[in-house]
This record gives sequence, structure tokens and C-alpha cells, in this order.
Amino acid sequence: MMTTEALFKNRLTPLLVATALTLTVSVFWAEPFSGIEAVIGDQLWQLIGTSANRERRVVVIDIDEASVARYGAWPWPRERTAELLNRLSDQGVEQRIIDIAFPEAKSGDDQLAAALLKTPTVLAQILALNVGQAVHRGELQAGISLDSCSKQFPVANGAIGNTTALHAASAGHITPQINVDGVIRQLPAIICYQNKAYVTLALAALAEGAGVAPDFGIAPGTTWLEPAAYLRHPGLPGLSVPIDAHGDILLPWWLSRSGMISISAKDVLDGTVPTGYLQGAWALLGASAFGVGDTVSTPQASAVSGVEVHAQLLTALLDGRIPFQPRGALGLQIGWIALSALLLVVASRFKAGILRVYGPVLIGLLLLSATAALHALLLYFASLWLPWVAPMFFIITLLGLLTTQGYLGSRAEGALLYRNLSSYLPTHVAKQIARQEPGSTLNAHHEQVVVLYADLRNFSAWCDQLPAEQAGALLHSFYTLADKIIHQQGGVVEEYVGDAVMAVWRSAPGDLRPLHAAQSLVLKGEQLFGAETGVDSLPPLAIGIGIEQGEVLVGAFGPARRRTHTLLGRTVTTAIRLQAMTGELSEPIVCGENIAKAWQQTVAIISLGKFLLLDRPQPTELFVPGDMITSSCNTPLTEPMVVGG
Repeated sequence: MMTTEALFKNRLTPLLVATALTLTVSVFWAEPFSGIEAVIGDQLWQLIGTSANRERRVVVIDIDEASVARYGAWPWPRERTAELLNRLSDQGVEQRIIDIAFPEAKSGDDQLAAALLKTPTVLAQILALNVGQAVHRGELQAGISLDSCSKQFPVANGAIGNTTALHAASAGHITPQINVDGVIRQLPAIICYQNKAYVTLALAALAEGAGVAPDFGIAPGTTWLEPAAYLRHPGLPGLSVPIDAHGDILLPWWLSRSGMISISAKDVLDGTVPTGYLQGAWALLGASAFGVGDTVSTPQASAVSGVEVHAQLLTALLDGRIPFQPRGALGLQIGWIALSALLLVVASRFKAGILRVYGPVLIGLLLLSATAALHALLLYFASLWLPWVAPMFFIITLLGLLTTQGYLGSRAEGALLYRNLSSYLPTHVAKQIARQEPGSTLNAHHEQVVVLYADLRNFSAWCDQLPAEQAGALLHSFYTLADKIIHQQGGVVEEYVGDAVMAVWRSAPGDLRPLHAAQSLVLKGEQLFGAETGVDSLPPLAIGIGIEQGEVLVGAFGPARRRTHTLLGRTVTTAIRLQAMTGELSEPIVCGENIAKAWQQTVAIISLGKFLLLDRPQPTELFVPGDMITSSCNTPLTEPMVVGG
């Protein structure tokens, strides 16, 4: 069974966790995902719309504040509306599309009906979806029979049509789908009501412009890059309007608001529009004046006239650029997620240089940028709207997990390196090395320390005679014993030199812990190695210790590729020479002049006399602790003895 640590280190663990999290939030957090995607998608539409040219085929005729101020509050008398339509006909417009319904019969209907006949015209009608109280006013027109109406498209429970006197014109519905945030992003292509299907205003205008009835049919998408279905018309060859599984058109916003030509109805009625300016255009009549109630929120702005929605859709229909989500969107998401996972996992396996640290982050940022760029490019050039939140969530999650795993792994490797360094070097030296780059700069300083130099005497003879395993075990036991005792007494093992150990104490003068360490090391060494002294033809093993206090040179020396940490100076050399004297004097512990002076107030220190040590021009007085001196050394020597190191 895989342990928790092994599971954490496994490169597949972040991948599995990221996949599980993405799947979970995609299923149980689908609505917020869609909301995030829609809101950020609105920003993309605004960016795309800024580069569009001015649209002259569809011109908005706006009953704006100036029109209301000049000709009175809306709704106007039917005669004035008829006058506006006649003025548009006189301007040579090819078609009039009215984003206004006239459900009640009123005075002036005859004049308005006559004006409707003068130029091809499409009226608006409203089909209410999910209203609390069913409403039916006026009469609907241009309904078509569609076998799959109730299955494919929404069904209305209320309707507002036009008075019977105005039925000479065609009509289309102006009912949008309003998202939970109040923004209009989809429009039902067809809405069903009482077993009839009614197309949206833009589709009705397209049919009217071609001189055919709005008898659109449904053709399902067949390939994975096609939409769920198309709306097609036998009289409009080449036209395929993509719709989703709910029968909605994903509204396009290719035009910027500044690219849409809008003319005040006041200017049309006043006759100030240049002659021929509207020649051949489709005039889309709507109202934006305050109080009219036709203000909606779109991806382009929080409050615009509802007529802009139909103007955008109509121009996109004329261009054949209706965006849609392909049937294979889920497969494309999965494929992109799989590719992203592969690249991130590969990047996390980089071993060398800067890529080891920053590889996954760089690849992750590139993938996030590529996801956003692909979404924008496919929308702009192929009208494909691909969901992107789930892939981005996966990339961010996997990147975070891989980065965390890499960081924790690096920390674990660093801790392992530090532990390994600490086993070869003093702890403070290992810490210093681990925190800085290697260099050739000299790094040395002086310190006042107590140096203890302990040697396993006669080990060389044992090493030559015993098998390597046994000799190594003896040396290992000595090192282990020395390290334990020295650390218990507050010292630091600075070096292992052959069969010797050098330790230091950076404590106040007179600290007796070095002496306690030496005494304990000798005593336990006798217990540990005493049984070995009976080996025939081999001298007995014993521990000899030299102790001195003074200034030492501490530092790291050598080139950057191979440095060594060591202690140098007279104090170190003296401790080594004193240890060498232990065999000659048959004393396990020999102390130098400085440490004897530091201890003389608290410990009985016995002088052994002066000896001429190797490489020293003057004799040096040697000492032993009083409780450790043997009877053979009670009488100090009067003549200096030269002893080799």
C-alpha cells in the first residue's frame, strides 16, 4: 500500500486531485462557472466590437429624448407614427422594422395601415415566457407550423400582438432570454404559442427582405464542430442560423455602439436628414426616450435601448456570423485539459537550471494565455464560442498543486541536504553553507575557544591487521562515542581527522564541560575498547586527549569547486601535540598552560613539568587534572624532554 509521503511525492497525485476538483465544481458549481464565463465574455465582446466599421445597411431610427421633447410623449398618435413611416419610405429605405407593438385599436389606424403597405414592414410582437398571469392582447401573426416546436423551443403562456387593422405587415417576436445577472445574451430563435411557432424579429425581417414567408425549419448539426441545430429556409439558400439545444441564438456583438448609425426620429420628421442618406437601408425603428421602458442590459452597456439587440442580430445574420457553441465543446475542453496536464507534468519533471524552479509556472502562464487567446481567436474568426472556465480552473489548480508539491519537495531536499551536511560538518557551518552560493572568497575569522583533540591510540596497527569491516566498526564506535559525549557537554565536533576527533567549546573561560567530556570519554572508552586489548600481537586501544584554550583561525578555504572548513593556529597545534604526549607520559588527558590557568581556581591541576614540544623553540609546561594523575607522575621533571608529534 502506498504511504502518505509516497502519495504526496507521486507526480500523478496533483493531476488526479486537479481532475477531481475540476469535475466536482463543473457539476455542482455549473451555474457560477457559466456566470463567470459570461461576465468575462462580455469584456471580450466589448474588445471585439471596438474594431468594427460603421454599419450602414441597418440604421436605427430612435424615438429619443429630443423626439419626445419636440413631438410629445410616447406613445404618439397613430397619425404621427404613420407620418414617420412615410418619411422613411420617401427617404428610399428598403424595409422598415418596427421594434414596437400596437395591440389596441386607436384612431388613426387607417393612416398607419396605409403607411405599413407603402414599404415592406415588420412589426414586433411579444411572447411572454413564464409570466405569473397569462396575458393576451392583440393578435399574433406570421405563425408557422413546426412539428418539434414544443420539444426544441420555449413555450409562451402569454402574448401581445397587434391590432387586426395592422395585420397587413409581417411580424416577429422581441422576447429575449434574460440571464440571472439581468444581461441579455441569448434570444429564442422561435417561441411556441398555442401550437404555432413565431420567429424573432430579425429572422422575420430577413424573410420579409427576401419576399418569403418566415417558414424556417430545423436541421440538426452532424459534426462535432457544428451547433446543436440550424434554422434554414428553402427560400434563403445558404442561410444557416445556428441555435443551441434550447433553441436560443447566442447573440453577437460584433458592432461597437459607436459603429451603429442612429438617427433621431425628430430629424426624420423635421426633414433634416440629407436626401438619399437612407437609400436602400433597413430602418429599425425603436424608442430610447426616458420612460418608454425599453431599456435593457447587454454585454456592451448596462442600459441601452432594446432596439440595439435586434440591430446587432440583424447585421450578424446578414453577414452570416452568428456565434455558437459546437456539439463537441465538451470533448474539446477535455482535449485541451489533457494537453495542459501533459505539458505541466512534463514541465514539473525538469531537473536542471531555472526550468526546474520556474518551468511549471511559465508553462502554466503560457497555457492560461493560450486558453484565453484561443477562445478569442476562434470566436472572432470562426464564430465558435468555446467554454473556457473549466480548462482554466484545471490549469490553475494543477499549477498550484504542482508548484506546492515542488516547493515542499525542494524544502524536503534542502532539509535532507542540510542534514547530510550536518553529519559531515559542524551544524553552524552546515547552516552557513546551505544558505549561500559557493565562492572563492576567503572567509576566515579569529575566535577564542577551548580545543579538545582526542585520538584512538594504536588504531593504525589494528587497522592494518583486522578485516576492513571490523576496523571500520571500531572507528565508527569511537566517533559515535566521542560525538555523543561532546554534544552532551555543549561542545561541537569540528573535524574527524583519521582516527582522531577535534572538538571546540565557545564558552566563557573556566567552563569545566570540556574537562567533563574528556574524563567521560576516557572512562567510557576504557569500557568500550578494554575487551579488545587482549588480541594477540596488537597493542592495546586507548584514548588520548589534549586540551588547550586560546585563539584559533576559523574559516573556509580553497576554490569554489572544492573548499574545506577547518580550525588553524597555535592553540590547535598545541592540543594535537599534547594529545601526542599522552602516550609518552602514560596520561590519558594532558592540558596546556592556558586551560590550566583557567581551571586552577576550581580544579586541582598538577604540573608535569616543562617539555620541548615539536616545532616549539621554548619548553611548554604540561598539566593533568589532579583527580586523573597517576602515581608515576607525582614528581615533576626538571629537564625539558623533546617529544615528537
